[in-house]
Amino acid sequence: MATLQEQFGALIRRRRTEAGIGQEKLADIAGLHRTHVSLIERGKRVPGLLVIKKLAKALNTTMADLMTELEDADDA
Repeated sequence: MATLQEQFGALIRRRRTEAGIGQEKLADIAGLHRTHVSLIERGKRVPGLLVIKKLAKALNTTMADLMTELEDADDA
C-alpha cells in the first residue's frame, strides 16, 4: 500500500498530465523548483500547506478538492 505522501504525489502527477503540462511548467506556474515538484510527485517529499496551495492554484483547483480526492482514493 502506498504511503499518503506517495498517494498525494500520484494525484498531483495525474492532475498535471490531465492538464497537459510538464513538471517544469507546473513548477513555473506554482513558483516552485522543478526538482521540488519531482520529489513531491515521487512521494519523496511531504509538501507543506503553502506548497499545496500553490500546486492547487497552478492546477486550477482548490486545496479542498485535492484533499477530497485524496481522501476518496484512500477510501476506495
